[in-house]
Amino acid sequence: MTHNEIEELLGVYALDALDDDERQEVEEHLPSCPRCRAELAAHLEVAAMLGNAVGELPAAAPDGLWDRISSSLQDEPPALVPFRRPSSARRLALVVPLGAVAAALILVVGLLAAKVGNLDNKVGHEASVSSLLLNPKHQTVELTSAKHANWRATVILLNGAGYIINPSMPAITRSETFQLWALSRGKVVSLGVLGARPNGAPIRVEATMTLLMISAEPLGGTPAPTTPVLVQGDLPVGL
Repeated sequence: MTHNEIEELLGVYALDALDDDERQEVEEHLPSCPRCRAELAAHLEVAAMLGNAVGELPAAAPDGLWDRISSSLQDEPPALVPFRRPSSARRLALVVPLGAVAAALILVVGLLAAKVGNLDNKVGHEASVSSLLLNPKHQTVELTSAKHANWRATVILLNGAGYIINPSMPAITRSETFQLWALSRGKVVSLGVLGARPNGAPIRVEATMTLLMISAEPLGGTPAPTTPVLVQGDLPVGL
């Protein structure tokens, strides 16, 4: 058997799924080939990681498979463990669950990456808000409600750019979003949707704007307000 042929069998060997003849050829080749030993170690590490992720083996997997794989990682070269050749049906039963486990592992990694990305964004926003608040030239606008004393939001601005912080407004449904509006030259203009949690939402205002307002609108936003204003506040002159 050639080197390339043996290399193609390493992943199957790591799962104890080769027949006796193939296993023997792989084991005779490994001591003289550092490259194959390294590749086999990688296969064994992935297999052990999948086993730990699942917690329990499918019924079709050979008894003690993941324990033997994990223990073999501690040896150099990787330990060669005895086995009995599974039937074709058992090979398929083993490979299919492993494919599902791999897909689940990829999903978990993706979710973790997304959480890390969201955390980075949150930290970045908090740093920007803190930096703006520490600037003595920043301006603060309080948005309040004439009917509900506990409905409010604070806007901090510097040179026309800023953030909404500490909002306290009624809960909205999944089919709604908070939307920010401004009064500019007598016309109400949209400054964008804020989502269901507007805390830390970045905004930008122009010198012609004199009033800020927030309302709850259908998801995706609307070109003009369709519901009563929840909170509002006057902008400083000459932003």
